[in-house]
Amino acid sequence: MKINKKAFYMINFISALLGVLGITGLFFSYKVTSWVKNIEQIKLGSLEIFKIHTLTINIFAVCSLILSLLTTLILIRIVRSNTRKLITVLSLTLSILIGTYLIICLFFYQNLDELIKINNLVYQPKKIDQSTAEKIRLLYSDAEEIKINTSDNINLYGWFIKNSNVKAAPLLIYFGGSAEEVSDMLSIAKGLDGWSVALINYRSYGLSEGEPSKDRLYNDANSIYDYFSKRSDIDNKKIVSMGYSLGTGIAVNLSSERSTVGTILVSPYDNYSKFKGKSISNALQLHNMFPLSYFISDSYNSIKKASSIKTPLLCLAGDLDKNIPIEYSKNLVAKWGGEKTMKTIHRGDHSFIFSSGDAWNEIKNFLKVV
Repeated sequence: MKINKKAFYMINFISALLGVLGITGLFFSYKVTSWVKNIEQIKLGSLEIFKIHTLTINIFAVCSLILSLLTTLILIRIVRSNTRKLITVLSLTLSILIGTYLIICLFFYQNLDELIKINNLVYQPKKIDQSTAEKIRLLYSDAEEIKINTSDNINLYGWFIKNSNVKAAPLLIYFGGSAEEVSDMLSIAKGLDGWSVALINYRSYGLSEGEPSKDRLYNDANSIYDYFSKRSDIDNKKIVSMGYSLGTGIAVNLSSERSTVGTILVSPYDNYSKFKGKSISNALQLHNMFPLSYFISDSYNSIKKASSIKTPLLCLAGDLDKNIPIEYSKNLVAKWGGEKTMKTIHRGDHSFIFSSGDAWNEIKNFLKVV
């Protein structure tokens, strides 16, 4: 059988395309079925189509693979030399594998942020209602309720704890974890003698409005700093930025963009998308086959900013933290541009900050010397 070169390459391309479509269809059909079965209450977003039309997609995928095989057999019949037959089969196989991998990566690139958002894989907002706010008001009557209006007209709500009788007190600004409503810190904040504390909820947390994102939370942190630094009861030459877990990235960014005398990081990461990509890959049973960390838009790349910050750092990390392994914290500390102190909390898990007296003693000692 003779065929011109143009037709040969066209059949080659069609065979590879059919193979890519077939394997990609089967991959997502299998994975989505597995996610629905094994991950409780997962929301699929755009990938819902693979759940709704599983049978149709599987039939289409199998037919595509059969047609790919048939066109490959035609190509083998056309090619006379055994060496060229081998090269044809290998090149087709390689094209299908590479093409499939790239298509799957493109699919995750376009859909991963949606999956993360609708399944609360980064932000897990914890709301409170007015009745809860009233209970907090009665329980912490000395806490000043704060409302900050952002540049895009979103209202952020929180509390201000004044722990000093001096006219202008030093201030600690606290940024919480991904599932933390900051009123949980009110009782602890009252114990920081000599330091006033600002506890402002992220967008969509507590009573705060709006939807969170990396850039919005960065800008909000700057707005919080600017609001308090202009108050007459705050010593704007002595402000410390403190973050826990997700909030460490926000605290680092604030210290890189505003004048702070120190930074306190509890269970910090070096690059949020790097470790989050791995955890999402494990959750979705992808076995780190795809570079998901590059597809997460809210990267919180703290290590990139660390070397530019010349003020002191206190880092606290738990040796049993499985959410953010201590290696990520050590990576960040190693790159810090100023004086740095790292303390490992023995038998500390990811939530040690809420129960460890040793951790708060380290924080109090740090605040005494900055």
